[in-house]
Amino acid sequence: MNNKYLLILFMFATFVFAKDKQYSIKEDVSIMSIGSQRPVLVEDNNLLLPNSREEIDLWVEDFEGNTNGEWSAGAGWQVSTDDYNSASTSMLSPNDVTTQGNVWDLVSPIISLPALGEGETMNFSFFLKGDTPDTDGNGDNYLEDYYSVSILDLAALAWKESSTNSLDGNSYWCGEEDIGNGNPGYLNDWLQFLDTPSFVVPPSGVLSADMSWYLESAAGAAVAGTCVDGWDAANVRISADGGQSWNLLTANERAYDFDCGYGWLHHDTEYDTGGSLNNLAPGWGDTQPWSNFTFNLGQWSGQEVIVRFAFGSDPGFCTLDDASATGFYVDNVNVSGTLDCSPETDCDVVFAGEVWVDQFYDYCDETRPGYQAWEEYVPGLPFNGNVFLDISSLAGKDVAFRFQTRYDEDDDGGSGLGIMVDDLRIYKVSGGNYPAPWDLGAEPANQSAELAWADMNASGTNDFIYDNDVFDVNNGIVISGDGDAWAAERFDIAGTSTVNSVSIYNVNEGNVDVTVGAFSQVGTLYNTEPEYSLSATLVPGWNDITVPSWSMNNSYLIGYTFSATVTAGLDGSGVGTNSMVLLGGGWDDWNDIATANALPNGEWGVRANITYDGANVTYNVYKDGVMDVAGLTTNYYTATGLTNNVTYTFSVSATYSDGEESDQSDSVEVTPQAQTVHEEYYDDGTAEEFFNAGSGNFTAVRYASNVDEDIVRFKWYQDTDGGAFYLKMFADDGGMPGDEIYSRVMAGGLVDGWNTYDLSTEGLTLSGAVWVGTKEFSSTKPVGLDTDSNSGNSYTRVGSAGEWTQVPGNLMIRVYLDCGENCSDEPPCTPADVNNDGTVNVLDIVSTVNFVMGIATPTDAELCAADLSGDGLINVLDIVAMVNIIVGT
Repeated sequence: MNNKYLLILFMFATFVFAKDKQYSIKEDVSIMSIGSQRPVLVEDNNLLLPNSREEIDLWVEDFEGNTNGEWSAGAGWQVSTDDYNSASTSMLSPNDVTTQGNVWDLVSPIISLPALGEGETMNFSFFLKGDTPDTDGNGDNYLEDYYSVSILDLAALAWKESSTNSLDGNSYWCGEEDIGNGNPGYLNDWLQFLDTPSFVVPPSGVLSADMSWYLESAAGAAVAGTCVDGWDAANVRISADGGQSWNLLTANERAYDFDCGYGWLHHDTEYDTGGSLNNLAPGWGDTQPWSNFTFNLGQWSGQEVIVRFAFGSDPGFCTLDDASATGFYVDNVNVSGTLDCSPETDCDVVFAGEVWVDQFYDYCDETRPGYQAWEEYVPGLPFNGNVFLDISSLAGKDVAFRFQTRYDEDDDGGSGLGIMVDDLRIYKVSGGNYPAPWDLGAEPANQSAELAWADMNASGTNDFIYDNDVFDVNNGIVISGDGDAWAAERFDIAGTSTVNSVSIYNVNEGNVDVTVGAFSQVGTLYNTEPEYSLSATLVPGWNDITVPSWSMNNSYLIGYTFSATVTAGLDGSGVGTNSMVLLGGGWDDWNDIATANALPNGEWGVRANITYDGANVTYNVYKDGVMDVAGLTTNYYTATGLTNNVTYTFSVSATYSDGEESDQSDSVEVTPQAQTVHEEYYDDGTAEEFFNAGSGNFTAVRYASNVDEDIVRFKWYQDTDGGAFYLKMFADDGGMPGDEIYSRVMAGGLVDGWNTYDLSTEGLTLSGAVWVGTKEFSSTKPVGLDTDSNSGNSYTRVGSAGEWTQVPGNLMIRVYLDCGENCSDEPPCTPADVNNDGTVNVLDIVSTVNFVMGIATPTDAELCAADLSGDGLINVLDIVAMVNIIVGT
């Protein structure tokens, strides 16, 4: 019986429960006067979305039985079956004595938003009915009764390592580079924590930290019925039970500015008088330039603790109101002998908290949408914030929505029914299909770069084949349960085309009935309903199916159905770049599904004969985000006037015959360099393993040249983003690393995969041989190790006094050399490989012995390879070194 891979399809819901929040409203949250400005409606605005754009629902909540999972409703929200927009249910936040003087939250379950295609946007809307006439009953020009909508990005954390307003280099900062007004700072509704690693407090321990903050002033802070005497707040806390409970730390240099910050109490009423968190309610506000603060930790001596730097913002004032309020900064957190935390030390700090981003606020009197009648609240209706309800930036993320009502302590402007919401809708808007160019590649040249990409204007009739015709039934894929899934290949064709025939490989033992279909593109996503389809009976092996001239446009999918009884055939020798699968809600790359579930990867057995016309486009080349040239008719371009050893980013867009320009292609980076520059390496470009020497330990790779050359660039391959290390260089000493000749810290911007660093201005020269490597920190990411080959040139050492030992393989550490005027047609030697056959073996020893005995005279290359001691001669020391390399000692 053949083995088949079973793909089990399932769905699950994740719930979020928000704690009920019952506290009074800050009365001056509004920055605009009631009635002083009116919103510009979308009908009168030239930003109105074209009617021709297609709207596709992604997530809809009609509150009928909580079909999308349990919503978390504070006591100020309730299910209403008396009034609704659709079916029989809505959510109501009544405006009566039970809700006065409080803020009430209605929070959605976690929503996983899909990715967007090019030319697509993601928006939301909802239906509203409300009556809040007490918008400014006391006539003080501040809103009193109103509501707001905000979104929580579960992956967003405000703490980061940043050079913005830093003390030196990078500091820890609770803020964002651009919070919407072009300025760095923070928003309302933040609750953010920076926690140190745990450490044991020494006797009479003292914690010191450099800190600075620029926050809202506490002047006039008061919220009726609460302890509030400050607004946005920062403080420092300590926990001796792993974060289960916290105590407040008080600085010796500056007392807290207030006893009860609304930046805390806004998030949890336990910060109020008598609450379990009231001891943590004090905070600093206003401004504090960089200064060093100390905190006595003596009462926790001998205990393992965590220190927390906390920041909380209330709902009514942030950088949008005052550009000078930029956030909370921390650096150089130190406890002598036990803790040293800064971005430069790569301390294992933990960032946590929640960042709610306000979308807009509004109210329901006779001038605003939804007043006493159900109305759809659509893009263009808000008069502040996210006016067009565009949440495209959240595509591909997990989020939660929050409807929040805020009622003051009275109804001096009149009482109303409150706020009702129904039929929350998240949808994407797709316009024309304008694919960007693909397969952009770049080659560096002297002060220039050669660019080329796929020809979108090509035309003709061809068989499009992505598989290698290697199908094994043991790689077959089936699903569990009832229903069908789709296996399809993606055909990247620009412009209009006609599918003439489809070929499908059947790995099943007998005939099977399937549906064959073609799926059109919407942006860069694909419809889940076929544009064309037909039924077919497949016999084992290849099946050629003539189709009735399926007319398609740009990229599309062609596939067939499979099920629990029909196996989808997979060519496991393929790379899987074009295989897609429809398992439920939308199309996925089979590569991603296979990797995540340890299933075979490859290409489905789907081919097509296609006549294509070309897209009739011109091309535009962008350099570092700025258009470098427009209107190209060729799919290649030479960018000139570049500076050598400077990295440039290029991308390409296409302009279609109707004048529409596509998005830019995936970008490529290229570093122009003189033709005398060459890359030197021993690895084959693929890491079979990854290698860590360990904190405080070293790696080194030997490079040699028979002429003097400048070392102009360092290159390495690492596993995962981040980390830091010392780049080290050592002189060659008898074929082993000798004295250190160069050192610098490599940190910031390190990425998974290949990384490079420019050394062209360092004045480094390779004369004979040099060793290039690293000294590791605890945070250093593993470097790639090519174990398919071993040139004998990769070494490691434990500490500064250990012995250098050979690494079994080639560390993926490379250098770029510039021979300048010393260039030679003879390639540089590979140390110890005297015979230049790619390996170090007994033949190399024999040749070296012959040179020592005078039986043969070495060429310059042989002399270079055999002179491992670097003394200009071939002698017994070189023979001993070569033997050690071969035996691995």
